[in-house]
Amino acid sequence: MRLARGARHARVLEIGCGGGGLLRMLHARGVCAMGVDTLASALHLARARTATHLIPLVHIAGDSALPFCDDAFDAIVAQHVIEHLTDVDTALREWARVLKPGGRLAIATPNARYPDPAHFADADHARVFSPDELQDAVTRAGFVVEECFTMFPYLGRARILRALGVLMYGLFRYLPGFATRGRTLVLAARVGIPPPGKMMR
Repeated sequence: MRLARGARHARVLEIGCGGGGLLRMLHARGVCAMGVDTLASALHLARARTATHLIPLVHIAGDSALPFCDDAFDAIVAQHVIEHLTDVDTALREWARVLKPGGRLAIATPNARYPDPAHFADADHARVFSPDELQDAVTRAGFVVEECFTMFPYLGRARILRALGVLMYGLFRYLPGFATRGRTLVLAARVGIPPPGKMMR
């Protein structure tokens, strides 16, 4: 939510809104939130959970075309969605299309460099990205990457160590050996053409 910079009355689209939890948080902050998902069951749950908030929810048939006009939104958020898409380049170009000039994109996805990939193994994953790969894909679609980091470092398989990684991820974010190997990869970008030398690695 911070990376999307959804100010009050900003139009924010959540792609893959699932049960609507993030939509409710966005609404509570005064954001004009809207959600889309390919799963009718997820949208049914989201409608039940957001019924009092009048949040628009739209069913989409595939992972690329969005039923919105150009420049319709100030920001897009996508939590654990991009790893399920079969045509990432087409989807990202479509996301850029519906964003206003300078519009923001915030993505959270599993990190291919996480030492315990079985933790997020899913037969529905089309591709799990490394930080470099995700930044390359987003840049190809016309975005400027502003931040790319990982959360929840690998400290071991024990439950207590995983909990410690969640609680103290901010401390490990900048430590060599941990900074690029967190469980969740987070990226923030804006629509535009990157100036020379501004790509982050």
